[in-house]
Amino acid sequence: MTNRLTNRVTNRLLFSPHADDVVLSCFGALTPGATVVTVLAGVPEDPDVVTDWDRRLGAGSSRLLALQRLDEDAAAFAGTGVRLVAWPYLDGQYRTGPPDRAALLSDVRAQVAGADEVWLPAGIYAHPDHVLVRDAGLAACTEARRAGLDVDVRLYAEYPYQLYQMDDFHKAREDRGPYDWTNRGPRALAEWFRAEFPTARENGEEPAEVLLTREGAEAKDAAVRSHASQLGLLDEMVHGVLMEPENIGREYWWSATELTRSGGHR
Repeated sequence: MTNRLTNRVTNRLLFSPHADDVVLSCFGALTPGATVVTVLAGVPEDPDVVTDWDRRLGAGSSRLLALQRLDEDAAAFAGTGVRLVAWPYLDGQYRTGPPDRAALLSDVRAQVAGADEVWLPAGIYAHPDHVLVRDAGLAACTEARRAGLDVDVRLYAEYPYQLYQMDDFHKAREDRGPYDWTNRGPRALAEWFRAEFPTARENGEEPAEVLLTREGAEAKDAAVRSHASQLGLLDEMVHGVLMEPENIGREYWWSATELTRSGGHR
């Protein structure tokens, strides 16, 4: 199902676990007046600490890289009319203990209260940070609906994690060549959604497919390239196809409003 998103939503709110997730995954939803919350935008205090992932990115200090990512995030949205909010929660690689789920839920609940439409990461490939944000968002939206607020909820397929899911799906069926990392065909995502959200039947498991216009794809390309610190390694992990126009010009999402009516996804 191909879907072009309406621009008539009064208050569209998108949650991005990390600085680049929304830009990579649902750029088509970034209309002027939308608000993006980068949830895990906290900066480690110790300038001498460098995590394995950050070291692979070429960083000598995780603190300095986290500060750089804040600047990259701001640059990606400059001039778009999108309001960017950065929260101080730490990325999972920087935490020394479990996340403060209660505090996060409280902040998400307050942010959701004024929204007409909320976009959350779907949690493809079970990245713990993405699942953390998704579940807090679903819980807050469930509470909002029970309180009488009419909020629509969307789950966006995270790029490039969806490429991993698609690759696994097609390798198991031997119907694609090795490393044919293309963002076409939602069957793999439908199968994942059916397993992850077995009670969701509102629109079936097939995701809506958004095809960006050429101008939209070019704008997305520029915004994604603002996150320069991450691109080299992300591209390497998907065998050099991260920025292929056909890949970044195609996005997927599901309606999750039914999940918030039923009180959860399990």
